[in-house]
Amino acid sequence: MEQAIEYLPQLLQGLVLTVVVTLIVMVLATALGLLVAIGRMSRFALVRGPLTAYVEFVRGTPTLVHLYYVFYVLPLVGVTLPAVLAGVIGLTIGYAAYLSEVFRAAIGSVPLVQQEAADSLGLSKVQSFRLVIMPQATRVALPPTVNYLLSLFKDTSLLSIITIQELMFTGLLIGSMTFQYFIIFTEVAILYFCVCYPWAWLARRLEKRLSPDGGQSTSKRLAKTRRQLFMSDGMAGQK
Repeated sequence: MEQAIEYLPQLLQGLVLTVVVTLIVMVLATALGLLVAIGRMSRFALVRGPLTAYVEFVRGTPTLVHLYYVFYVLPLVGVTLPAVLAGVIGLTIGYAAYLSEVFRAAIGSVPLVQQEAADSLGLSKVQSFRLVIMPQATRVALPPTVNYLLSLFKDTSLLSIITIQELMFTGLLIGSMTFQYFIIFTEVAILYFCVCYPWAWLARRLEKRLSPDGGQSTSKRLAKTRRQLFMSDGMAGQK
């Protein structure tokens, strides 16, 4: 117990860096992912084609490869980046592609009649997208985006391979010096869980709250439909 308390301050420092990197990457990936999603919906093939190739290539290659490429390959052509910056760029490249698919699906889920209604009101394309499409698409995209934030937090452990002293790398350093791997990685696992579980709970709550049926199961929806049909039949019979 004393040893666990002794190692905790160093692990918490690594946890702080992990959280900071996660938030930075999430902000950048969200902004870039939205731009990619809009670009992929363009009617111009010169815009749509390269962005589609980017998304498909990134989704088909491991995040570890992106990190290795940014940190180890770019210096071969004269581009040397600090480890933290390379890690942020590598993770942003991957998660921007993943989130772009979430945003594209969310935008596509908005009924076409909403766009037609905005056009009938005389709104410009930018105004209709900002005032009509985005608020509805955000409602659809928010739960999976929170899930991706959870995955991103855990994927920051990959940054240890490029010597960033986040939580996992800090645990490895302490373990290599003390050989108390059981205590150290038990603490690491608990710290990851303490951050991930609230986010997972929030994602479930958002999915339930923002779903069109209020998170009801299929059986509940069917039962509700049957009750409504029964009531309408009864009212029709009374007439």
